Parts: sequence; C-alpha cells; structure tokens
Amino acid sequence: MIQDLIPLDQILKRRAALTPRKTFIKFNGKKFRFRDIDHLADVYASFLLGRGMQKGDRVAILCHNCPHYIAAYFGIIRAGGIVLPLNTLLTHEEINFILVDAGVATCFYDGDCSGTVAKLREAGSCSFFSLSETAAAGLVPDCSVTFSRNSADDVSTILYTSGTTGRPKGALLTHRNFISNALAATAVIRVTNKDRFVVFLPLFHSFTYTVCVILPLLSGAAISLLPSVRPFSRVVKSLIVDRITLFVAIPTVYKILAEKDMPFFIKLLLNLRLCISGAAPLPVRVIREFEGAFKVPLLEGYGLTEASPVVSINPFEKGKNKPGTVGLPLPGVEVNVVDDNGLPLPPETPGELIVKGPSVMRGYLNRPEDTAKTIKDGWLYTGDIAALDADGYIRIIDRKKDMIIVDGLNVYPYEVEEVLYRHPSVKDCAMIGVLHDEEKELPIMYVVLNDGKQATPKALREFLSEHVAHYKIPRRFLFTDELPRNATGKILKKELRNWYAEKEMKH
Repeated sequence: MIQDLIPLDQILKRRAALTPRKTFIKFNGKKFRFRDIDHLADVYASFLLGRGMQKGDRVAILCHNCPHYIAAYFGIIRAGGIVLPLNTLLTHEEINFILVDAGVATCFYDGDCSGTVAKLREAGSCSFFSLSETAAAGLVPDCSVTFSRNSADDVSTILYTSGTTGRPKGALLTHRNFISNALAATAVIRVTNKDRFVVFLPLFHSFTYTVCVILPLLSGAAISLLPSVRPFSRVVKSLIVDRITLFVAIPTVYKILAEKDMPFFIKLLLNLRLCISGAAPLPVRVIREFEGAFKVPLLEGYGLTEASPVVSINPFEKGKNKPGTVGLPLPGVEVNVVDDNGLPLPPETPGELIVKGPSVMRGYLNRPEDTAKTIKDGWLYTGDIAALDADGYIRIIDRKKDMIIVDGLNVYPYEVEEVLYRHPSVKDCAMIGVLHDEEKELPIMYVVLNDGKQATPKALREFLSEHVAHYKIPRRFLFTDELPRNATGKILKKELRNWYAEKEMKH
C-alpha cells in the first residue's frame, strides 16, 4: 500500500506505475486500467492548463457516475486546481449559487446534466465543457507543460454541505484530510489489492469518494462503477458477477436487501466478506435482519463532510462490534462529548460530539465566523448529540439542531425512531418538532408502513409507551407513502417541517 502522504494525483500516478495493467474501474462492460485513468487525468490537466488555468483555480464537476468523472477529478488536481463536485439533484438555481459563491471559472459536465447546464449557461457564471467530448477530442498530454506540484496540505476539494439548515457552505478539504482518512479506514477494515468494491452511491458525496475511490486506489483494489442504484437488480447482479468482496452502502439499501425475498442460491453465489453502512443512521433491526439473511458482518460507521468524512466505525473483529453504536474512532482521531460550555461529560451522558484529527477540514470557504463557531482549539463541533460508553464506543443520539424541547425536557427524535422501527408494521419513520402557540414544541412522527400492513396512531402510541417515557411520545402520527431524502439516503427533516407547515397547519 502507498503509505506516505503525497498529493492525490501523485498517488494515482504512482499506482499506475506499480500496477499499470490492473483493472481499476469496470463500467458498462468496459474495463479501465490504472494507467488508463492516469492517462485521462493527464488529458484533462493538459486541457485546463492549455486554457490558462492557474494554481488554486476552482473547477466544478456536474456529472453522474462514470470513469471520466474520476479521471477529471484527478486531472483538475494535477493541473493545480481545486475540485468542486456538484450535487446532480440540485436545481440550476441552487447550483448557480454554489458556482458564484466558490468563484468557479470552469465546469465539466456530461450526460443527463445537459439540460441543467443549458439553464446555467444563461446565468453566465462560468464556462462549461463536456467531459466525454474533451476526452474524445484526441488530446495528447503536453509533455512540455509542467503540472503544478501540490503539497499534502493544499486544498484539493471544496464540498458544499447539504444546506438543510440554511445556505450551503463550502468545506475546504486538503489532500492530507482525505488521504489520512482513507488510510485510517483501510487499517480498520483491512482492505487489500484482492478486494473488489461496487460503487453506486453518487461520486459527489464525500463518503463515496473517500471510501469507494481513494481507499481502493491506495490499496490497489478494483471497483465496479454503476451509474446509480436504480434499477436495484443491477446492483445485485454486480455483487454476483463482479465477485464483490466489500459492499459500501446507505441504510436504505440494506433495508431493501434485508426485506427482499432473494432465492437462497443467489445468496450462495455472493463473495462478500464485509458490508459497511454510513451517511445516515442504521436501525439495529436492519442490522439483525441483514446479517441473519446474508451471514455477512454489517458494520455501521459515522462521519460528516467536515471530517473527510469518516470519524468512526465498528471494529471488524467478531464480538467487538456493538450494534446501536457507530463504533470506535479511527486511528489518529480523537473524540469527546461536551456540554454547552465545552466541558467534557462523563460516560453515557448525552452532549455534543467533538472531533479532532488530521481529517478535520481547514474551514468553510469565505465563512470565517462559521468556521470559528465550528472549529475551536482544533476541535470540530459536529452538532450531533452523542454519548460515549465505558469502552469509548460512540452512540449517536440525534442532531443537536433536531432536538425537541417538550415541557422543558430534551427529546432526541432518533431515540424514539429507533424504537418505532421495531414495530412490525413500520417501514420508515421520522420525528420532527413543530412550534405550537409560539412557545411550545410538539413532537410529530411521520410514518411509512410496510406493504400490506396496517397500524393506527393509537397502536403506535401504545407500542412506544412500553419503551420510552411519556413526554417523548409524538403528539401526532402522520402516514405518508415515502419520506424525503437526499442522494445519500439522509431524511430531510427541514422538508418534513415544510410539509407540516403547508399541509397540516392549514387544517
């Protein structure tokens, strides 16, 4: 494994020299070797430098999963630029805000994003170039051009947060942030060059890029790249045909697999050795059902964009993982739980989780005040409510901003949701707090029922009353066909609050 902290583009260059003919990416029946992706990175770097790109210029990528996305990412860095991955699910107005806020001069795009790009061109915020057309133009890397030499502490990427609590902010992430994070995760889950990943989560997300691209690159492992999770049968087919050994997904995917009536012989064909869940909370019930059905360890981890992103994961060793927790901090990462004054709290006492280590971002782009509020004395204040047990395992209780105060008592929605997931009729659920009479918060639970199952608010209320305190029980249960989620499966509670304001408060 490549151990030293050289810049990301040089890691690709070195890997291409070590194993030039080995397949790095399989996509739509085609194979791309390490040297193929490295060559394409040179092509994109030469294109940008030929247009007069300067070190530190920001270049965005608006594209669905494909090998050219990965090659362009490294090519931008190789040319001395900073990559700005764009969420393909955003509207053109949301994307334009990010382009202007980050001062982007150039944006690569491809495929289904051309309609959005047409609207963005009208705004005139930057220049747009097709990834496939740039690569197909027959460009030969200019050997006379000296590619910019990055250092490990240069910013490589600006990742904008989801913006669920206001305008999105750009997290400044360095080469050191990503590489140290991937190396630490590799040590815990023991990735080797024999491993094979399937990648269907969007590449614009930090969880996907760190764990499913940088980590395999460091280890010399291969990835089967899919455009998306749909149709789901394509994911299952890749698991079997590509002999996938390491499956990284979000809770929604594991819930589908756990509930799927899959023939036993298909399960026998799987070559999985380990499954990892991240990006959103994973109910313990899903872990039990999935492991029971597939006989493969499913480990839950925790992270956030500002930490590049992995903070912790349950240990791989049998008997040492604790379902219901997000495991132990990665090697080199420190965590603590503090009160509102920043003072450490004893074990099993809920407070704000703070993180320190080489993967913590440099700060927010053009947001010094937000940076100062989030990073204090080197500690990243996550905004998540957690508790540490006596062994140092982290139990995430809720988002600090999602906490509900009922008659002066703190209620953490995730705690209640986790209990409700045990009900046999409940497929999905999410609890929010809504303001009542301008001074009181009321807990409201949105519920999605399993197909063919029924449940009344009274039945759900009685079920919860057996497991949680009375003040934590939702005042209303609202049934819906599905919950709003972002690209990584995280429930958008701001959207639920909007639903309630628009639909329920009018009645």
